[in-house]
Amino acid sequence: MKRAILTTTLAAAAVLAVAPAASAGTVHEICAQDLYVRTQPAGVIIGTLYRGDHFELSRYSPSGDWAEGYAMGHVNQRGWIQAGWFC
Repeated sequence: MKRAILTTTLAAAAVLAVAPAASAGTVHEICAQDLYVRTQPAGVIIGTLYRGDHFELSRYSPSGDWAEGYAMGHVNQRGWIQAGWFC
């Protein structure tokens, strides 16, 4: 039993260590030439952000590969973008 709890705890800690810390409400500028906004990580495309547009970050996916928040510019809705494209 203790071994199962320890394994679960270590797995959870590894997931938390991978995902970057998100500051809710932090607004970031997009540095990619263009960046799709999606309904969920790797989901349906609902818009495109362009270099210089802004994204209000809410959180990162557990893997740290995706960021969820409010896409400003002409998208003007919540969605997910690939992480790593902030200036």
